[in-house]
Amino acid sequence: MELRVLRYFLTVVEEGNISAAAQTLFMTQPTLSRQLHDLEKELGATLFIRGKREITLTEEGILLRERAQELVLLADRMGQEFAGRKGEVSGTIAIGCVESMGSQLMAKLMVEFYKRYPRVRFQLDNMTTDDIRMRLDHGVLDVGLLIEPADTERFSFLRFPLDERWGITVRADDPLAGYEYVLPADVEKRTLIIPSRPAVRNEFLSWFGKSEHELSIMCSEALFSNSMYLVEEGAMWHLAWKGV
Repeated sequence: MELRVLRYFLTVVEEGNISAAAQTLFMTQPTLSRQLHDLEKELGATLFIRGKREITLTEEGILLRERAQELVLLADRMGQEFAGRKGEVSGTIAIGCVESMGSQLMAKLMVEFYKRYPRVRFQLDNMTTDDIRMRLDHGVLDVGLLIEPADTERFSFLRFPLDERWGITVRADDPLAGYEYVLPADVEKRTLIIPSRPAVRNEFLSWFGKSEHELSIMCSEALFSNSMYLVEEGAMWHLAWKGV
């Protein structure tokens, strides 16, 4: 399997149809179609459902898109790293971040590093702790900002000098909005949105001293920002944060 063909595949996915992708790649449509057909034959899988105006990825196509993006990114970064060895420090540093208080310190470190090495570029992605760990394992990320509890046995790590706090998000007109702090009894009868990560969820339930079926849980979530619209509709969001 050639990296060149994976780039063709990703271009087709981005453009949404083979004709537009062929124009972008400065290829004829039959040539591109043949390359895709050979790729499907090599993998022994159907990657596209071909419609009149657009293509739709199959499950195998979705899997290949994820893996192809990782491989192309690694190849690009490798080229940049070797190019950087010829002169001043350059290249791309891929960083995965959870949503936490540590993000502010991470931003400060990035700016200071960029001032020192202006040819360096950052790729910054928001994702969950589990996704960050997986991408660190695969070498797709260089740095990850995680939230404990997290398995850091295989990584070199430093703890940020910050204290993350457990927090509850409610609407501005909710009586709890004026509380300095809350106790389990203040919220256990409310409709809750809880974290989806098992380790954090267990800490959450331990604070309550209850099992999930004893609480009114509407939804589980992975990233804070995705819950805000539910909060605006009257649901409550709760998550424990401990910074790494």
